[in-house]
Amino acid sequence: MKLPGARRGPGCEHPIVCSAAAAFAAGLLLCAASELITTQNFRAAAALLFGFSPRAVATAAFLGLLICALGFLCRSLFAGGLLISLALAGISFANYYKMLITSTPLYVQDIRLLGQVGGIMELNSASLKLSWASGAAVAVMLLVLLGLFFASRRFRPRLLQGLAAGIAAALLFAGLFCLPGSAEAWFYAPLGSGSESSEPQTVHNSRCGVLLGLWRSIVVSSAEEELAIPEPDEEELLLQSAREWIEALPETETGEKPNVVFVLGESFFDVTELPGVSYAEDPITDFRRACAEGVSGKFYTHTLGYGTENIELEILTGINTRFFSFDDMIYGWEQEKLLTYPSLPQLFSDAGYYTAYLHTFNDGIYERAGLYTALGFQDMFFSGDFAAIDPEAAAAADYWAYMQGKLSGDFYSDEYLAQLTAMLFEQKVSESPVFLWAVTMENHTPFYAEKYPSYDFPFESELPDEAVGVLNSVTQGAANCSEALGQLVDYLSGREEPVIIVFFGDHRPGTPLESGGTVYSELGICPENVADWELEDYAELYSTDYVIWSNYPELLPAEPGSRVNSASTLLGLEALQAAGIELDEYWSMCAVVDTISDGWTWNFFVPEGGEPCFSPFTGLDEDGLDVIRAMRVFMNSTFYGTDGPGFGDIFADTERDTDTE
Repeated sequence: MKLPGARRGPGCEHPIVCSAAAAFAAGLLLCAASELITTQNFRAAAALLFGFSPRAVATAAFLGLLICALGFLCRSLFAGGLLISLALAGISFANYYKMLITSTPLYVQDIRLLGQVGGIMELNSASLKLSWASGAAVAVMLLVLLGLFFASRRFRPRLLQGLAAGIAAALLFAGLFCLPGSAEAWFYAPLGSGSESSEPQTVHNSRCGVLLGLWRSIVVSSAEEELAIPEPDEEELLLQSAREWIEALPETETGEKPNVVFVLGESFFDVTELPGVSYAEDPITDFRRACAEGVSGKFYTHTLGYGTENIELEILTGINTRFFSFDDMIYGWEQEKLLTYPSLPQLFSDAGYYTAYLHTFNDGIYERAGLYTALGFQDMFFSGDFAAIDPEAAAAADYWAYMQGKLSGDFYSDEYLAQLTAMLFEQKVSESPVFLWAVTMENHTPFYAEKYPSYDFPFESELPDEAVGVLNSVTQGAANCSEALGQLVDYLSGREEPVIIVFFGDHRPGTPLESGGTVYSELGICPENVADWELEDYAELYSTDYVIWSNYPELLPAEPGSRVNSASTLLGLEALQAAGIELDEYWSMCAVVDTISDGWTWNFFVPEGGEPCFSPFTGLDEDGLDVIRAMRVFMNSTFYGTDGPGFGDIFADTERDTDTE
């Protein structure tokens, strides 16, 4: 007796086999469609489709098994295909637009920003265009779904037979793709992306496709085994060494508490260092003047074209995720875990400082207000809050009409932020020393020829017209940011109170071109395909510039005019040391790391005073590696809690008198 609705399609004696074949074919076509979206290259998609490359077969198996599992379990191959197609389209378009806007691929942790998709799309609306290639890919996906619809009607298995096949497909998928050893052996190692590979996500996405590249970051660890958390007996030896390193650090020199002002220059870097570009006039003279009077250098960062809040958190907390067993951005951490690390605003607040955060945009994307208040900022000011600082804004009949007059390009001007920072400084400095954190916005993406009404810094190059338009807007934004810095320096240089300014570019701008490639690839800085980048390409593009300036030169970390490279995970430490804030155990250990490294990003390592290399193993001796191992112990024990003592417990018997008479 047949169960109700359990009919076979006409002409099909083996509905399970036919359905599986249809699912695999659908997976292969969806793989080609995803490739077309992410690369915008018809030839690449066709080669993948008809070449039956290992990547295509692996992706087809991945998608086909998921379609079978869902399709059989819900008795509709079409329903399974619809869910998988929508998910794949979302991933592919997200990766494409992120690459277009930031020149960086999609990471698993980016899923945490799903709640802010609306704000992200609004912020980058100029870049969200549907190309012919994307339209063709969507058409392919629709044809796949149409095929699966007819396959569902023609190859429908009996109920129990379908349930058994669905469970079998799910188990096979889990066995092949969810077990790290199996996934690596069958798919990732043959594709050159096994666990021994420490290359960045971009490379793995290129080798495996965006889908399998992201899946790899979930199931396959790229750990450096020799730097893994040591055994308990070795761990105790490292802790003993760490205590000795901390005791050997110079004593903290305390005195009059200087005011500290951080200024994040959105996408700022020295544009005059671009090869093949000759400016008629230096666009960043004010930044250059601050460098001559202060301490400056390269600023190594974890990101390119995006991730501002992550850079902020790295500076504010000193946290470097390279010390953990996972590749992650800090901005998605649970608040209670993040708060186990003492932050700059917390330390400055504890030292009697007024602390405030200023940002010339709203709080709609990263939702900083709650987190940063918890970190120790006493006041938070975003674009709707400036009436509390600016008397003219408070007196304006229409606040937003007044703010409209502060626009430059697509965002509020850096000049206005400098004015707000000076106003807040003036209002608060008589009550206590201040710690201010100001974030510019004017030089934020998008970059295009019509962003500014005029351009003050023409240049000569062999760039195509589109690239010239992009670089013009990047240059003008950098110039305006530099000028705003100069205005702030001019104001603070006349103050009797000691002041330290820490200015830095959070990351280089993403400069993608609709014609393909980026301004950087057009200038020969890097290949167009990110998977072909070499070490020097990463070291160049994952760096910006910074300067520490003071109206009291003796507060600088080195002689005025010195060049000292730093990183997003070390710059906060340098500010604490310059301000004479007593370092706790955590920041003391960060200071130890600073003695052996200028930076360690997810793409390269920079030994102290040395050149970038891919790994600490090629840049450090055994003593230096022990420092890395010890810091990994500390940070993991603090993060995971139950796996080891926290910092306070580790150093409970360590006492350092850092006060000076």
